[in-house]
Amino acid sequence: MKVIECSTEIARTPQEVFDYVTDTARLPEWQPSVEEAGAEPPAIRQVGMRGYEVRRVPGGTQKMRWEVTECAPGGRWAVEGIEGLVRAHVAISLLPVDPTGTHVDYRIWFEGRGIGKVIRLMANRGARTEIPASLALLKQRLEVVDT
Repeated sequence: MKVIECSTEIARTPQEVFDYVTDTARLPEWQPSVEEAGAEPPAIRQVGMRGYEVRRVPGGTQKMRWEVTECAPGGRWAVEGIEGLVRAHVAISLLPVDPTGTHVDYRIWFEGRGIGKVIRLMANRGARTEIPASLALLKQRLEVVDT
C-alpha cells in the first residue's frame, strides 16, 4: 500500500476547515475532478454516513460510493470506498496553529481488487498531482476575504 501524503496551512480555525471539507456539496469547489457529490443523509456528519462522488477519470466519469470511518469535528475525517475495483481510503487530520490557523494533513491510499490492482497504479499517479493542487485550491477558497 502506497500512501500519498500532502499538507498545507490554512488561516481558518480547525472547525471552519472541518465544516468545509466535510460538506459534500462543496467537494467540487476544491477537488476539480469531482463533478458532483452528495451524502446520505446530507446534513448529518458521523461515522457510518455514506456518500458518493461523480469524478472525471481517464475514459469518462465514474460514480464512487464511500462511507465515513472516522469523524471527530474539528480534528479528523476519514472515508473509504465501499464499491468498485479500486477503493480510495482518505484521512484528513486538522491541527490548530496560532490562534486561528489550521495545519491540514491529507492522506490517501488505494486498494485494488482483481484488475483494479493495475488501475490502482494509475490512481496513485493521478493523486500525486491532484492532491497538492486540491489542497492549494482548498486554502484559496477558505482564505478568501469576504467583501
